[in-house]
Amino acid sequence: MALPPATGGDSTAGPSPWTPKGLAIVALCFAINMADGVDVTILSFIAPRLQSDWGIGSDVMGNLFSAGLIGMAIGGMFIAPMADRLGRRTVILAALVLMSVGMFASSFAPSVGVLFAMRVLVGSGIGTVLAAMAALAAESAPADRRNLAVGVVQAGYPFAAVFTGLIVAQLLPVYGWQAMLFGAAVLTVVLFPVAMMVLPKDRPVSGGEAVKAGSVGELFRPELRARTIALWSAVFFGLMVLYFIVSWIPKLSIAAGLSETNGIYAGALYNLGAFIGTMSMSFLALRVPLGRLVPTMLVLAGVAMVVFGSVTMPVWLTLCVAFAIGVLLQGGYNGVWPIAAGAYPAQLRATGIGWAIGVGRGGAVIGPMLGGYMMAAEAPLAFLFLAYCVPLVICAVAAFLVERNKVLPTSNN
Repeated sequence: MALPPATGGDSTAGPSPWTPKGLAIVALCFAINMADGVDVTILSFIAPRLQSDWGIGSDVMGNLFSAGLIGMAIGGMFIAPMADRLGRRTVILAALVLMSVGMFASSFAPSVGVLFAMRVLVGSGIGTVLAAMAALAAESAPADRRNLAVGVVQAGYPFAAVFTGLIVAQLLPVYGWQAMLFGAAVLTVVLFPVAMMVLPKDRPVSGGEAVKAGSVGELFRPELRARTIALWSAVFFGLMVLYFIVSWIPKLSIAAGLSETNGIYAGALYNLGAFIGTMSMSFLALRVPLGRLVPTMLVLAGVAMVVFGSVTMPVWLTLCVAFAIGVLLQGGYNGVWPIAAGAYPAQLRATGIGWAIGVGRGGAVIGPMLGGYMMAAEAPLAFLFLAYCVPLVICAVAAFLVERNKVLPTSNN
């Protein structure tokens, strides 16, 4: 079976029409990514109540946070590649089952050990579905709208993060943390029958392509090796900065002079900016090559971070800068995924994205941890933000290198 080659950018021959099926698939992927955002971020919102109910310390809670990252690495590296052999539909539906079972079981978990295991299970489903959805969105959109489709799907996660905290803040005192997890599980389950109706039937992969599809070794064949290394670098160092900011922005905002309440508002504004930035990046990608757009946004994010950490500002301006960081940092970083979707041929797309997700979890772990050590050592806030500009620049350069070299030959054999 000859699969169509991946394209490196949007066509200049005029817009191609969307099909109703393609629009439905991208909308479904956006909704599933919203469910991912709920399933991941809800743990941070229920953490204080969970710690109080079970009498566990921050170290144990940190392990529970890490469980999801471990699961995402497992899902991205070892389950998502099956989407290149078995098909997108099969693997996405299986991932939704993993997420649903894990979330339901989490709501009834009797101990930390059980909750840890279930968070790994949930993370495995999320890591799987993130890779498979990016591949599917790229393949369901018109060729000149692939970057837009993949970018819009990524916006589902920060969009969910904005309202999840608001809802949990209202319902948690009344119903408890178990009910919050149960509600998140229901949301994931509701998406399953919708996915069964919307997802296209899988195309079987046969012959020599079946051997190559889903093989990580294929990511390092001569014409793909450089872009694979660059993509892994972009995701690793990008997540290192992203998770540092997401994990610590309320505390960093307080250190910058805000009250505790305004620090929480800064975190909410960051997530709102992340959604707006991701959507803006997606539409700008129709006119501006991602190889220029993504590095520009990331470099400007670094400037905003330095300003946030080194310039004394009134409250309103500090909140505006937090919003700008969300727009530029998350919007720029999420542009890496359209780049990744176009970097590999169809039979390796989920494998390439999945392994990038898995490798990137290392940066997601190191970023907040390193920031915590520096804050414990009482490093000046300006130095802290300046230090994280280094991995941010590496991410920008690596993303540029992937985009520059991602045009593939017309044959995938």
